[in-house]
Amino acid sequence: MPFIRSTQGSASIQGRAYPPLSSRELSVRLAVGQDQVWLINPRQKIVTQSALSDVKIEPRLGQAERRIILPDGTLFLTEDHDTVDALLGDHAALYGFEQFHPRLIAVVLACIIGAWAMWKYGLTALVHVAVWLTPEPVVSAMDQGMLASMDRVMSAPSRLDAETQAEVQQIFDRLQEHLAPEGAVHDYQLAFRHMPGMGPNAFALPGGTIIVTDTLAETASADALAGVIGHEMGHVAGHHGLKQVYRSVGGFVLISMLAGDTGPILEDTLLQGNLILSLSYSREHELQADSFGARLAQQAGYDPGGLLDFFDSLDLPEHVDWLSTHPGFEDRKRNLRRIDDLR
Repeated sequence: MPFIRSTQGSASIQGRAYPPLSSRELSVRLAVGQDQVWLINPRQKIVTQSALSDVKIEPRLGQAERRIILPDGTLFLTEDHDTVDALLGDHAALYGFEQFHPRLIAVVLACIIGAWAMWKYGLTALVHVAVWLTPEPVVSAMDQGMLASMDRVMSAPSRLDAETQAEVQQIFDRLQEHLAPEGAVHDYQLAFRHMPGMGPNAFALPGGTIIVTDTLAETASADALAGVIGHEMGHVAGHHGLKQVYRSVGGFVLISMLAGDTGPILEDTLLQGNLILSLSYSREHELQADSFGARLAQQAGYDPGGLLDFFDSLDLPEHVDWLSTHPGFEDRKRNLRRIDDLR
């Protein structure tokens, strides 16, 4: 609606006002002078007034009512955007930034490229720093959380006899004795679980707990067990599990920061172990762990080809679960055959 010029050289805008600390609505007009504003009711009585410089005029947001706030807290609302813009042009300029402009496409593309660069390069560096800074109690809590999660949903106490467990433990102990100093700093522990749905399998948790399934202990040779357990030790020594956790959480944090809410990430995803259960190692990590396991088995006096023999013995349809958690099967076999002194 058009504004009205007064005889005192002022102009006015029709709208409604809400006094401070009140839900009472008043029908008023906002009179704007050279350096003063007044709220005037239909009886021409001044409701409140202030210096123009003390009035807060919020930017235009689409077709929503324009909000003008006076120093005493009174809120003035009007749909007369054109008049507000005409009287208060400096404030109206803010609305121009909300309009679509071709340069917004460049801004969006720059944000996408920046996020990709952060994911590709920055996140990797941050992951290494996070691994280095992670205190041992936190890593131990991750192991306990994952074990508890596994025992709830997919595993049961081991049914192996004491003799078989002792034989596997002996292999485990011999491998530990031949770990290099940088790999021996972890608290390695062996755990057995009955997991018929997983077949011959083993898992390494970030803190050094290595889980061997009953089926693996019962069916694999000593050389194959040495290679498989050595492989899992390679994951621990290389911090592969912790790196995968932080990379996954880092991506979640990046997305959550863009969305505006990070939430209680550490408690809900790390310490409860749910995130770790859903992770799989990268192809690079698997190849590194294979080489580590074969060489460690050789140093401990076992046939370094035991891991390769184990791969060859797997029947693909029957052991598809093992392969789903250890991707790149054929590539890994080729990688093992390239290792010096390995058949």
